[in-house]
Amino acid sequence: MSDTVENKVRDYLNGKSQQSVESIYRLVYETYSGRLYSFIATILKNKEDAHDVAQNVWEKIFRHFRSFKGDSSLYTWMYRIAYHECINWKKSRDYEIFVSYDIRNASQEGIVPSEIKAETALKWLDEAIQTLPPRQKAVFTLRYFEELSYEKISEITGITEGALKASFHHAMGKVENYLIKKLNENKYQ
Repeated sequence: MSDTVENKVRDYLNGKSQQSVESIYRLVYETYSGRLYSFIATILKNKEDAHDVAQNVWEKIFRHFRSFKGDSSLYTWMYRIAYHECINWKKSRDYEIFVSYDIRNASQEGIVPSEIKAETALKWLDEAIQTLPPRQKAVFTLRYFEELSYEKISEITGITEGALKASFHHAMGKVENYLIKKLNENKYQ
């Protein structure tokens, strides 16, 4: 479906479509609003902030809509706006970016033994992820939750693929070390 939307947007921007700007905006919003909001909410982990940032993101998307050149996919272009808006939100408010971590993946990796309660493990994972610098948190979120390729993340963030791989690797190592530390502390309680 998004390919069709992408084609309609390109046709509109190239003057090959008779659709009104309102109908194009509605189509884009209806197609992508859920996914963008989910991405923003995952990074900010606060519904009120996510709604505020999402409004800012959509305002920027529509204000700069005609500047979309088609060098990347429309969704990647919108993700880039959302990514930068989340980072700016954090900077402007000195707000900590929180991300959730899928507890099932941690269990499959053998990080969380069965005797640890899921809510305790999730708390530890949240704590571990909170210790990551903003760039590593964002890369982790885009790679893990959104399952984007390093190439796509590079398009969104403007960071080289090599630097992204290093950031993700370091983030995973820090999370794992934090969890191991917590597990060792828990053995003696």
